[in-house]
Amino acid sequence: MLQKLDQYFKRPLGLILIVAYKGIFGLVEIVLGSLDLFLVYVVRHVATSEFISVWITKELAEDPQDIFINWLLSHAGWVKSSLAVGWVLIILGAIKIILAIGVWYRLWIVRDIGVIFFSGVAVYGVYELAVNFSLLKMIILFFDMLILFYFWQALPKHLGPRKKIMNGNN
Repeated sequence: MLQKLDQYFKRPLGLILIVAYKGIFGLVEIVLGSLDLFLVYVVRHVATSEFISVWITKELAEDPQDIFINWLLSHAGWVKSSLAVGWVLIILGAIKIILAIGVWYRLWIVRDIGVIFFSGVAVYGVYELAVNFSLLKMIILFFDMLILFYFWQALPKHLGPRKKIMNGNN
């Protein structure tokens, strides 16, 4: 079955898997980032409505120690950070899709950008792992390191020779 994929796509299996992995996760990140931005918009719209502000004022006037209302007010700051998370997810997803398309079409510039991008992701992953260790983060870091190794060592074998840039002095 795997050999049929190689023959069908005329690409090595590793290349097919990297493109599928980065393309799928790039799409997932874009969808989740868009969903996050949509939910932030809805929450902002609902929170600024007159009905909600009147309701909160009425509830606090009745019971200043209302646990639910105080909890809601204490968590109102998440909207701003969630907005940033949504945009970061969309941007990272777009970068991953661009890298996947570039790798599929065997572009050297995408390989170079990919090595830089995945090196940054790996450095950040090591930092995150040191600060907040979890098994999931370690597994994700392992796969990111494998992809970095693939971009750095294995991918150049499949891209063919680099094209030389001609300058006007020749």
